[in-house]
Amino acid sequence: MIMPRRQHLMGFTALSILGIGTLMMSSCRHQSLGLRNEVSSMTEVYFPTITAENLNKESITLPDDLAGNPALVLIAYQRQQQDNVNTWLGHLDTIEQAIPGVRIIETPTISSMKWGWFSGFIDGGMRSGIPDEQARARTITLYTKVGKFNEALGIESTKTIYAVLLDDEGRVIEMVEGDYSDAKLARLIEAN
Repeated sequence: MIMPRRQHLMGFTALSILGIGTLMMSSCRHQSLGLRNEVSSMTEVYFPTITAENLNKESITLPDDLAGNPALVLIAYQRQQQDNVNTWLGHLDTIEQAIPGVRIIETPTISSMKWGWFSGFIDGGMRSGIPDEQARARTITLYTKVGKFNEALGIESTKTIYAVLLDDEGRVIEMVEGDYSDAKLARLIEAN
C-alpha cells in the first residue's frame, strides 16, 4: 500500500513542477511581447503563419510576405473597432518616418467557424467602402480560429484593437492596445 501512495506523490510532484514550468513559460511569453517592462530572451513570439487575401483579392501569407521590413499590424475584431484603427491610420506619415521601412497593415480578424462561409460578402462590403487601392492592399481579412490566433500572440481580449510591431523576420517586438497616442508610438519606436 505504501508503494502506490509514493507513486501518486511522485506523480503529483511532477505535475506541480510541470505546472510551475508552464506558468514560468507563460510569464516569459508575456514579457517578450512587451506586456511587462522586463524583457526575457528565453521565449520569442512570432506572428502566426496565416494565408489570406487582401481587399485587392491578392493572396498574402503573413508574416512571410512581410519579410525584410518591419511591419506594424493593426488587429481589430469587431466592425465598430474601425474607428480605433483609424486613429492609427491618421498618423501613417508619422509612423513611417519614425520607423523607417515599416509596412502598415490592417487585419480584421474574424472567426472562420462563425463567419468563414460569409467571407465573400464581408470582404465585398469592405472593398466597396474602401475605394483607395493602397488602403485595400494593406487590409487583409483573417478568417481564423480567433482564440488560437490570440493565444499565439498572448492576446487576452477581443474588446480592443492591438498594434503589433514585427521585426523583419515576423518576430513580435512590441504590442500596444487601443487607440493611437504619441506615448504608444514612442513605446514602439523604443522597442524597434
